[in-house]
Amino acid sequence: MPSSRRTRVALLLYAFCSLYLLPVFPHFLSANELTRWAAVAGLVDRGSLDVAWATPLIGPPMDVARHGAHLYSNKAPGLTFLSVPAYLVARPFLGPPTTGNLRWSLTVMRIATVTLPGLLLGLLMARSTRDDSFAVVSLLFATPVFVFGTLYFSHVTAAALLYGAYLLALRAPVEPHPLGRAALAGFLAGLAVVTEYPAALGVVILGAVLLFRPDRARRLAAYVVGGVPWAVALALYNRALFGSFVSISTANEAAANLAAQNAHGIFRVAWPTWLGLSTILTSPSRGLLFFSPVLVLGIVALVPRSRRAPDAWFRFLFVLLLVVAMAGYPMPSGGWGVSARYLILALPFIVEAAHDRGIVPGFLSTSLLAFSVVLCVVPALTFPLAPDFFRFVHAGFSRPLLTAGFATPNLGSFVTPGLVSLLPVVLAAGVALAIGGAGSPRRTIAAAVVGVALAAGVVFAPVQDTPMERATRALFLDSYFRPEDRLGALARATSDPAERAQLEELRTLVPATRCVGPDDWPYGAAAMPVARPWNDGPDGRWRDPSPLP
Repeated sequence: MPSSRRTRVALLLYAFCSLYLLPVFPHFLSANELTRWAAVAGLVDRGSLDVAWATPLIGPPMDVARHGAHLYSNKAPGLTFLSVPAYLVARPFLGPPTTGNLRWSLTVMRIATVTLPGLLLGLLMARSTRDDSFAVVSLLFATPVFVFGTLYFSHVTAAALLYGAYLLALRAPVEPHPLGRAALAGFLAGLAVVTEYPAALGVVILGAVLLFRPDRARRLAAYVVGGVPWAVALALYNRALFGSFVSISTANEAAANLAAQNAHGIFRVAWPTWLGLSTILTSPSRGLLFFSPVLVLGIVALVPRSRRAPDAWFRFLFVLLLVVAMAGYPMPSGGWGVSARYLILALPFIVEAAHDRGIVPGFLSTSLLAFSVVLCVVPALTFPLAPDFFRFVHAGFSRPLLTAGFATPNLGSFVTPGLVSLLPVVLAAGVALAIGGAGSPRRTIAAAVVGVALAAGVVFAPVQDTPMERATRALFLDSYFRPEDRLGALARATSDPAERAQLEELRTLVPATRCVGPDDWPYGAAAMPVARPWNDGPDGRWRDPSPLP
């Protein structure tokens, strides 16, 4: 099969998986996603970005900034405004927001503003690498792009925008229209920043590297002019919501623990620590290179070979400084999730570096690709947002949830909500792996078998659960899957009075949790809880204070 056709098939497989999976879970209040959803719906339906209106639907909004009596999303505003057209398209068909249609409006917005940019990111990689199917499959199936391309998070969108700006500024031919391309690069770079603030690091480095290009003064000026509209828009947004042109949302955190992080370093970034570095690179919980060891090939290739290679110098400096910055972040794990989501911005540059250094499918590279595909696809098959205290995400979180039948909602759920509905995604990932490792059939198969077997060893490894991990899995299954009083069973089974008391406290949260958020589709419910009033506890958490019968 010609390389261009293999690449097109890989892109279609990624699009299929991202459209097929519908990871909006019943009653799960995804703080990162729902605060944006509430802002978009509030803007369209109420003419206000205040998200407090959504409390009856999603409970007290989390991940919010406070200014006066108002609550706003604490996220960069770019994805919110990019989502407005998608919400406007869906609104006449879905009607006003309810717990029954919330997932569908959010999914339409996610497809338009995250999945499509993820597909664009793959297209840009294919173009930059001249249809290198190994590079495209590595990026889309063997990194966190696979999981986060199905979630309403901004990382994939910002990565596509920043990578597009980089290609225009440093990889496109000098002629024709160099100033126009520089201005468009600045426009995309500015949009990347207002979509994900850490992209500013790449934008600054890109501007600095332009100083070493021909006609540097005019190119840099065009680049800056291209980004000015977004800088003005962000300043006006800050002024309207937070009273100052330079007061961004994260400087107005409503949650005390997040507000305290503002005193940590500069823009929350301090000196890197070994713990932060190991967390984002090597840990089984969040390590980028643990989930995606195929990226080691690109990491090694990042060091420039020539002083006259501005694109290589940009890749090297940006990846290095982003890793150092995130290693000094107060919460490098990124909270609930998989792999190092804060490093998604760097992924296309690492993959491109591997291609430029001549990495092609071989036994080692295909084995690493197979290992990475398995470890990046498996978390997407069930609840993908593992709390950061799970030490082994695959064996201690994803596998037990899948064993319990907790499959990610998907298009196949209309026919069967069980694990069988996930087979199309597993098959698509397998075909993508075969395309990425295309070469000698025997060697490709042998390498893929080795990589899959090693990854299976990670997924099925015996792990010793902590009480917190057991309780959290039971809480998730009772709250977001089917309520079968798993927490009560754990409480009755333990002989530790303190652990029993903690389990009983968690048990009281289930009925209140199941009164808000997206409805029970596609799982139904074994027993519907009675709605009970929400009360604000002394620690700021909302809960149902009454004991279960």
